[in-house]
Amino acid sequence: IVKAWQSKGMVVAMTGDGVNDVLALKEADCSVVMANGSDAARNVSQLVLLNSDFASMPKVVLEGRRSINNIQRSSSLFLIKTIYSTLLAILFLFFHTPYPFMPIQMTLINMFTIGIPSFVLALEPNNSRIDGNLFFNIIKRALPCALTIVISILSVTATSKIVPLTAVEMSTLCVNLTGLNGFLLLFKLCTPFNLTRKILFASMTTAFAVSILLFRGFFSLAAPSFKLILVGGGLCTLSWYTLRYLSRLARVLMKKSR
Repeated sequence: IVKAWQSKGMVVAMTGDGVNDVLALKEADCSVVMANGSDAARNVSQLVLLNSDFASMPKVVLEGRRSINNIQRSSSLFLIKTIYSTLLAILFLFFHTPYPFMPIQMTLINMFTIGIPSFVLALEPNNSRIDGNLFFNIIKRALPCALTIVISILSVTATSKIVPLTAVEMSTLCVNLTGLNGFLLLFKLCTPFNLTRKILFASMTTAFAVSILLFRGFFSLAAPSFKLILVGGGLCTLSWYTLRYLSRLARVLMKKSR
């Protein structure tokens, strides 16, 4: 029976407590036994109910959903930085321009778009049904945003050849564009909004804005100017449309890959 369900593409769970259940427990995708079952059944199972009560299973399922759903959201935030940092490090080996970020600026971006949001989202209750493949769900969210950040930073580099920009002004634009894309993904991950997510998103965007406006000297950012606002507005618009296009393309490709 287990193999028949698996042949139809189903994920199969098996419960039991005796030696006669061992073969089915081994074949199942998820096997559950009670603590007072046979030693053989306990040894081959993935989950042992210590209270020997199957009534505990709904709580186990809900906790599993919370863990997997929250891991998907948090992993998307962390994977963005890994992807765009790696690509930028490789690309800027071939450019005659300095790396666009300073360490203190990365701290600013990581704190408000990755660190604090991922901590809150990882601990939040989440009983939504698990949908799709874990890896594909993470890549579908992270890759378009990471590629958009890379394209945005390359656009800043190209713009500096037309509009004279100092190294500090270029870093400022890169920080703003990276923060924008990070918050666009955070907005998507927080949807649908509840009270916790509203407070999280509002506080992170406000704290980021206050930091770049009031503490720009500490974070080595340039003061706002007409030139920066004009160039930054155009690049933000380009970044927003690029992210929309890449997100749509990622969804189409993931559907075809399934």
